[in-house]
Amino acid sequence: MFLKQSTSVTVVLGPFVDSTDGVTAETGLTISQADVRLSKNAGTYAQKSDTGSCTHMENGYYSCGLNTTDTNTLGHLRISVAESGALPVWRDFLVLPANVYDSLLSTDKLQVHAVEIDNGLITAAAIATGAIDADALATDATAEIADAVWDEALSGHGTAGSTGEALSDASAGSATAAQIADAVWDEAISGHLTAGSTGDALNDAGGAAADPWTTTLPGSYSSGQAGWIVGNRLDAKVSAVSGNSPGAGAVEFTYTLTEAGSGDPIADADVWATTDSAGTVVVASGRTDQNGEITFYLDAGTIYIWRQKSGWNFTNPDVESVA
Repeated sequence: MFLKQSTSVTVVLGPFVDSTDGVTAETGLTISQADVRLSKNAGTYAQKSDTGSCTHMENGYYSCGLNTTDTNTLGHLRISVAESGALPVWRDFLVLPANVYDSLLSTDKLQVHAVEIDNGLITAAAIATGAIDADALATDATAEIADAVWDEALSGHGTAGSTGEALSDASAGSATAAQIADAVWDEAISGHLTAGSTGDALNDAGGAAADPWTTTLPGSYSSGQAGWIVGNRLDAKVSAVSGNSPGAGAVEFTYTLTEAGSGDPIADADVWATTDSAGTVVVASGRTDQNGEITFYLDAGTIYIWRQKSGWNFTNPDVESVA
């Protein structure tokens, strides 16, 4: 019978039978603590440590309690009882480690360790190429390995030139902030291209990103956005329009200048707007684009438009209504 090491247990001893006829069950025996003798691994007999007496069950069988001291020694355990009027009774038990006992009789599992492996049994040739890959690891193995790396004590990894030494120096103040910053910026981006990482973003910006100077303007930019303003407002050399002022009114007003006969647009003409017919109060000025258009920002009301271009004669001013 198996017993769990250092665990209290009640065992059954018997049958106790009459010492004369060897058959009649002895049901009224008084079996005290001192009567129950234990021998551990063939050692000297001693009374059991449990102070309780044995109790008759039936037909000469008695229940007997053992405590953790009685079962504290692994290996063979013999229990013997010799009572006057009855034949001697003994029973042998095997005391097992708790884990082994529970593995055999409960839901635990044996702790099996490879303490000794023949020299050369595991070699590189014995492991198939690709046998150990991501699929062969538990889904959380990568995270566990990473945690183990970061939880590792630096004291065991101080070899000169190693990462552990560098981190140890940094934590001890041996590395200056400037040195650490230099090391970060001197690190090759090629080793840090995980999607979503800073290295990946810098790599994209450095070579893979589109050149903004090749973007057609105003393109899909909306009114008021920088791309739209540059595409619609800056349609001539900066030196030629440096004196331009589109106005500061609340109404966007587009004026189109065309040739009277053909209706063709007149580009690169100087155009300005005044609030008086004499042309003294200028509120906006600029130059027409390739479509003969110029946009001013004016207040609602009557406005006077003046036109000028070398080689052309215009009847000024042109009276317009801004609404």
